[in-house]
Amino acid sequence: MSQMISFRSALAACALAASVSACGGEDGAGIATNASGPPVFGEPIDVAPSEQWQWVPIEGTVCADGTEAGVGVNFTARSRELVIFFQGNGVCYDLASCTLFQSLLVGMGPDPLDHMWWGDKNTGHTGIFDRADPANPFRDNNFVVFPHCGVDGHTADKESTYPPLNTVQQRGYANVTVAMQRIVPTFRDATRIVVAGFSAGGIGAGANYHQIAAAFAAVEQPPPFLIDDAGPVLRPPYAGPLARESLRTGWGLDKTIEAWCPRCADEGYHVVMQTIAELHPGARVSVVSSYADSVATPLYGLLNADVTFNGSRFEEGLRDLSAWTATYQGAIAPSAQRVFYYPGARHGALVVAPLAVTPGLAAFLTAQLDGDPAWATVEP
Repeated sequence: MSQMISFRSALAACALAASVSACGGEDGAGIATNASGPPVFGEPIDVAPSEQWQWVPIEGTVCADGTEAGVGVNFTARSRELVIFFQGNGVCYDLASCTLFQSLLVGMGPDPLDHMWWGDKNTGHTGIFDRADPANPFRDNNFVVFPHCGVDGHTADKESTYPPLNTVQQRGYANVTVAMQRIVPTFRDATRIVVAGFSAGGIGAGANYHQIAAAFAAVEQPPPFLIDDAGPVLRPPYAGPLARESLRTGWGLDKTIEAWCPRCADEGYHVVMQTIAELHPGARVSVVSSYADSVATPLYGLLNADVTFNGSRFEEGLRDLSAWTATYQGAIAPSAQRVFYYPGARHGALVVAPLAVTPGLAAFLTAQLDGDPAWATVEP
């Protein structure tokens, strides 16, 4: 156990190091190195390409209750394309939110895959995971899924205490740092890499993109694609000072995201997307959301302590985010970011339903992945 903690702490320290030389890469990249500089990786994940979900415990990763975490994998022999996916469900950042989602502050339990899919394993065969859908651009991909067992949006590396609740280990960000030591050697020859996430996992996909991209850059892979589904990070005033400070304090974002996105502290965490474009030229990024998302809308109301925050206000925030994104696209070529918005209040489009339920989404994602110069924002 002491060796596990030491290994994990060393990697986390590397991820947060203030000097480039400490980790052999960009600030906050999370890449461990030998003294001479080359990246240090562990053993590949040795799982047969059976196209079935399997659980892989990862030594040094931790769930909310302090027990070991890991990743769910579904490998195929069809291709060497890879999707790294972040699961969502609930957030814990203060006493009120952690009390609300107290039932989630546990470990992976006796059936980790059941827990990873929140009791519905069919989710692992729907949307982008549906190998039988000919319109699904991910049907031939390998999948690695991070469970949301720290309930921290995959952004934290801290111990959280909210009496009278039990102490919570919120290590989502550091878990990724540790797991990448196994994932990179498994897919150093990947022909395409996508980082995606749903709900709180959408937040996590953006928050962890830099360390994932930096880790793969160490084996000469180009910037991965990024897809944020149902986890849009709005700009002020839609995510006001109270919202920003609540998450910064609750998840210790000054020690994780702000290590590589220093502007986020003052301007807001939406700046993550622009920083990704600056640090990883060539990245193609998309944000997918309904206009009145039934989960994200009340969450923003809670974060802003604003009981009047409704679907119309959330839509205003989405349109504001899209307009702001467009202002820096030409300046940071050839990176590109587009949005796919759709009417209604459905929470999520990548995994909770077939892609066809959201007309035009499959074509939008295909254009993103294919590098189509005509790839365009969908904002009805």
